[in-house]
Amino acid sequence: MLQASFGAPPPLRRRRPTAAQTRLAALVGFVLVVALALVATPRAARAAGPVLLSQGKPAIASSTENAGTPASAAVDGNDATRWSSAAADPQWLQVDLGSSQPVTQVVLHWEAAYAKSFQIQVSDNATTWTGVYSTTTATGGNQTLNVSGTGRYVRVYGTARATQYGYSLWEFQVFGGSGGTTTGGTTGGTTGGGGTPGTCGNSGAATGRPATASSTQDAGTFPASAAFDGNNGTRWSSAAADPQWVQVDLGSSQDICGVTLNWEAAYGTAYQIQTSDNGSTWATAYSTAAGTGGTETRNFTAHARYLRVYGTQRATQWGYSLWEVQVLSPGGGQTEPPGGGTGGDGGNGVCPWVGSTAPVADRVAQVLSHMTQAQKLTMLHGNGAAQPYIGNTDAIPPLCIPAMGFHDGPSGVGDGFGGVTQLPAAVSSAATWDTGLQKQYGTVAGAEFAGKGADVALGPTMNIVRDPRWGRAFETYSEDPYLSAQMATANIQGIQSQGVMAQAKHVAVYNQETNRNGPADNAIVDQRTLHEIYLPAFQAAVSKGASASVMCAYSTVNGVYACQNADLLKKGLYQEAGFNGFVTSDWGGAHSTVDAANNGMTVEMPGGYFYADFLSQALASGQVSQATLDTMVTRVLTQMFSFGIFEKHKTGNRDSVVTSAAHQATARQVAEQGSVLLKNSGVLPLSGAAATSIAVIGPDGGAGVRSVGGGSATATSSGTKAPIDAIKARAGAGATVTYNDGTDVNAAVNAARSASVAVVCVGYGENEGTDLGGIDLSSAQNQLVQQVAAANPNTVVVLNTGSAVTMPWLGQVKGVIEEWYAGQEVGTSLAALLFGDVNPSGKLPVTFPASLNDVPAHTAAQWPGSGNVQYSEGLKVGYRWYDAQNIAPLFPFGFGLSYTTFSFSGLQVGALDGSGNATVSATVTNTGTRAGAEIAQLYVGDPASTGEPAKQLKGFQRVDLQPGASAKVTFTVSAHDLAYWNTTTSAWTTPAGAYQIMVGDSSRNLPLTGTLTVATAMKAATVGASATGASRVTVVNPQGMSSPADTSVRLVVAVKATGGATPVFSATGLPAGLAISRDGVISGTPGRAGTSTVSVTATDGKGAADTATFVWTVT
Repeated sequence: MLQASFGAPPPLRRRRPTAAQTRLAALVGFVLVVALALVATPRAARAAGPVLLSQGKPAIASSTENAGTPASAAVDGNDATRWSSAAADPQWLQVDLGSSQPVTQVVLHWEAAYAKSFQIQVSDNATTWTGVYSTTTATGGNQTLNVSGTGRYVRVYGTARATQYGYSLWEFQVFGGSGGTTTGGTTGGTTGGGGTPGTCGNSGAATGRPATASSTQDAGTFPASAAFDGNNGTRWSSAAADPQWVQVDLGSSQDICGVTLNWEAAYGTAYQIQTSDNGSTWATAYSTAAGTGGTETRNFTAHARYLRVYGTQRATQWGYSLWEVQVLSPGGGQTEPPGGGTGGDGGNGVCPWVGSTAPVADRVAQVLSHMTQAQKLTMLHGNGAAQPYIGNTDAIPPLCIPAMGFHDGPSGVGDGFGGVTQLPAAVSSAATWDTGLQKQYGTVAGAEFAGKGADVALGPTMNIVRDPRWGRAFETYSEDPYLSAQMATANIQGIQSQGVMAQAKHVAVYNQETNRNGPADNAIVDQRTLHEIYLPAFQAAVSKGASASVMCAYSTVNGVYACQNADLLKKGLYQEAGFNGFVTSDWGGAHSTVDAANNGMTVEMPGGYFYADFLSQALASGQVSQATLDTMVTRVLTQMFSFGIFEKHKTGNRDSVVTSAAHQATARQVAEQGSVLLKNSGVLPLSGAAATSIAVIGPDGGAGVRSVGGGSATATSSGTKAPIDAIKARAGAGATVTYNDGTDVNAAVNAARSASVAVVCVGYGENEGTDLGGIDLSSAQNQLVQQVAAANPNTVVVLNTGSAVTMPWLGQVKGVIEEWYAGQEVGTSLAALLFGDVNPSGKLPVTFPASLNDVPAHTAAQWPGSGNVQYSEGLKVGYRWYDAQNIAPLFPFGFGLSYTTFSFSGLQVGALDGSGNATVSATVTNTGTRAGAEIAQLYVGDPASTGEPAKQLKGFQRVDLQPGASAKVTFTVSAHDLAYWNTTTSAWTTPAGAYQIMVGDSSRNLPLTGTLTVATAMKAATVGASATGASRVTVVNPQGMSSPADTSVRLVVAVKATGGATPVFSATGLPAGLAISRDGVISGTPGRAGTSTVSVTATDGKGAADTATFVWTVT
């Protein structure tokens, strides 16, 4: 695969590392050790430098996740393979050393799924075990543990997982014996603290520090600094002669307790670790004549400013070559690399681009002019660590470029972080059909990501729900591209308002877990369907939401992996939607170097297997141009400047408590408004006798309620009140409220028979990585509902599902509420709905079919496919399919009841204006007796000649009304809303003809109809553009802006105009203190720090207009 995607490497003077060695260094980079300058402590010689005992030895485990993650993978010396266990506690991994050995050190290279609590145990017989190390507060990543014990067998025994996944180890290394000598130095330093067993492991003070070497290979292609950049994909290599050395200046004397050398294939057999206080007089802290290469960890104590590795004998004919020199200092935590705001422009003083009011493009150009190629490559991939965040990039201190942290997920801060708010799943938030509330949802999430110190929030998920069996359907919004686009855009603007970059995911055509991230998940989809169904939400996210970044998917589309697919990235995002941010691979989703770089993937995660050494080779061979490299780096730097990353000083970290009463109130409001009342035969809201005698039944009525789906979208609740507890609290002391989990059906039936009303809480779980086998509840749950309903005529069913579900018992119950995965406020919100404290207003964002046989992807070729997945339904996704096939769904898209009623009247359809926009209005009246909210929905039917679906959602508006009150709702229908993707011209086209306008409360109830006439065909070239007419105007997007508070600033927005009068500018979203003139000059003095989404519109005298949207951060 590598040769096919990269091509033959350029000829080199020296042998390259083996594939396994390259993966060890470039893909993972788990040993994030940083060189500190040392000075040896004078003392007698002692044994040092443990010998690696475990590599290649027999290993077994309590369980394995699958055949591809065996126990042996953790002892094979290859950090690109791993052992993973089942998702249960406890689990263990053990290695047989062959004979009893002294064990002095254990090194664990955790994948993201690490152990929070574990022990290291030794044994002589694999039956009786002795503990030599124990912790309940592990943080994952790379852990070096000093231990003392003897045994033939060594195992790591996990008792508490940090994530919902099993345990996962790239490498389990056991050391013992001696490989060298630690000698007493006579000059160069004083005694340093070596720490206690298990506390030698801090690794950060030397990352990016000045480094020099005796020589470098190929005229500096492999510089000294590469061994101290925290990046296992770059390296220092010397000339092929002895002796050679590489050294680092810490800047001040520091305590150290060991060093790790991550050798390339060309290693040193004999070398010394030397330290100094002045860089001239050196003392030997460690010495060996038996170096083994690979990863070598040597422990000792010292205190110094300068450290060097001094090689005296090479193991090969090549020079010395080190991926990383990593030094351990006392303490158990990880030291983060320095951030931005200080340092110099290549060593010449302060960085002039920090705190500047110059346009972002100018600041980016300044930085680029000072960057080496190695520094540019560092910007384009993660460092392989899963701490402190799920994804991390390295800082470049000489240029004041900070490190960045990327973290899950779409429903709040995830990956096991505590002190956060577990928000409702995205499908629940989409069911609110309320963009204002969706922005508030994003604002809460963004504030909590910021409070945890993360820079990039990995969300929202916004893929189309092609089929309800998709395991991640709960994590995304809808089957409809328009609704998805509106909700995602609002969410993104909320997240980014808190100074955190959003990462819209996963572009694109990612609709199943079966065979994901492999060639068998190859979606065969035509260009029209791609542009009309699967790309629009992403294009809106970047053009209207100004999303800083996008994640490319695990999917393969028309034979090309998504992360190297030009139709999705280069064309779909950058060319067609005007994207100016960066594209990050899903974790492990990159599959090439040349194709990915040339077709739009900017950053590889979590490590740099394809974007470190291989990208360097591709640049050298000309397969990737320097211009492409600079474009990639520019995209990252543009967003870093736009969000003020260079200037911000983080106050939060992963341990900060960021949830609050206000955040929880937002979660509750989303859960309430997102719940959908599907049936109500007079049983709700509960009142009178029904409110005082309630039987709550079913697995989701108690503490086991499904409040969140599984996978990267999982967030940890800061406090969930179970439905039974919330219902009891709301019913009051005078009511009788009982609970039965339904396991004993007879007892549940008896409880229902004794109550005035039965509330049956059932559902199913959805998880990333696994698709559903169908859309039915379990047979046990269906039988439970049926038997309870037979015992109590006043039965209400509450569903906690991630997507559509069948209801064979629908005719037997009086009420049904779909609550989705409602987050930590699941119980409280349900009680408010049942008792009528909140009037239901949610609408379905997906169609509920009556049977699995009715779904669009109903053949095996369409789902899950066999080698190829045929998207032969084309445009007919979701309600479009049911309309085209004249299939009656169980509940249609957009459907949802209320405790009151509404009517629609007074449809008015205006003519198209000069920008190709028409105004449509209607009146909504509350005809019932309770206050409530209705969602007015607008659908458009294109002329039959276009081949478009019968109707498509193009507008919606929430309106809150008191009984008897009316309100006017107004929609803008654009030329793009009327357009279809013309595969002949590869452009959006709005043909002449009559377009049907329909308004109502669901896709199957549209009482108001009218006609919009297009006299002359128009082109709407891009997602955000107006139609072409006699004139055209295009705003040149500034790409982003940041400036200090209380400092005057001036930005000129340029425009391209053809014909028509000079355009007039207006803007929305400008930071307070700024204004725009009629000729496009933004100026003023912003007074308050924050991030705003700014939209600048230019309109010419003939009505043609264009809008550019970008982020402006005041620091």
